[in-house]
Amino acid sequence: MNTQSHHKTVSLDDLTIDPRIQRREGLDQRRVNSIAAAFNPLALGTVTLSQRRNGTLVVLDGMHRTAGARAAGHTGFISAEVITGLTLEEEAQLFLLLNATKTPSALTKFLVRAVMGEPEAVEMLAIVTAHGWTVRTASETGNIAAVTAIERVYRNGGGSLPDGRHPELLSRVLAVITEAWEHDSQSVSASMLMAVAQLLGRFGTSVDTKKIVAEMQATRPTVMVGRARVLCNAQGGTVSAALAKILAGLHNKKRRANLLPEWVWVR
Repeated sequence: MNTQSHHKTVSLDDLTIDPRIQRREGLDQRRVNSIAAAFNPLALGTVTLSQRRNGTLVVLDGMHRTAGARAAGHTGFISAEVITGLTLEEEAQLFLLLNATKTPSALTKFLVRAVMGEPEAVEMLAIVTAHGWTVRTASETGNIAAVTAIERVYRNGGGSLPDGRHPELLSRVLAVITEAWEHDSQSVSASMLMAVAQLLGRFGTSVDTKKIVAEMQATRPTVMVGRARVLCNAQGGTVSAALAKILAGLHNKKRRANLLPEWVWVR
C-alpha cells in the first residue's frame, strides 16, 4: 500500500460521498439531527478522507458528523486526516476498519466486500446480478436486501449441504424464484430464499422445477410465507423449514410418479 497521510483542515463543500464505500442504508437522520442540535465545532473531531488522483476528497469516516455540521449551518473548516494513494479496494477495506464501533448493516458490508474484491462476495453479487436483481434496501421491484440469507444459501444451502461454496445452488434458487414471481421484491425474503434452497439442496435434481414454479405462481409470496408462519407456530421450528415443507407438498400435489420423499421436519 503506497500511501501517505497528513493532517489538514478542509471545507465541507469540498467533501464527496461515494456510495460504493459507504453505508447503503444511508444517513441515520436522527443521528444527524442530534449532532446538529448540539453542534460544537470543537467536538466534531477529525474525519478521515481519501484524496484521489483527481483531487476529490472522499469521506471514509465521518459521514454523519459532516452531515450534522451542514445541518447546523457550519461554514467553517473542519479537521481531517487525508490519505493519498489508496485504491478503491483499499478505501473499502479502510471504511470497514474505521467503522467497526458502529457496525454498518449486513447489506453495506456485503457490497463493500465486493468492492474490496473479496472473491466470494464478488461471485455472489455476480450471480444475483445475472438474474436481474439489485442488492439494495429499498423495497422496490428488482431489489433484494436479504444478503445474510444469500450468503447462507451460497455457503451451505440454508443448512441442507456441507459448508463450502455452492454458487450453482444460489443461481438455481434465484432462477426458480424469479421465474415464479419475476422481480417482486417480496419474493426474495430471507425465509423464501432459505426455503427454496433447503428444498433444492436436499432433493437436488429430483425437484421438478417447472412444477414447483407453476405452483408458486398460483400464490403470492407473502401469502405463502404467512401460511408457513401459521405452520411454524403450530409445530415449532423455523419459518423457512415450514415453508420448505409447504413447497415439497406443492411439488407432490396431484402427482402419481416422481414424488419427493416426505419432508422430514427440520427444527
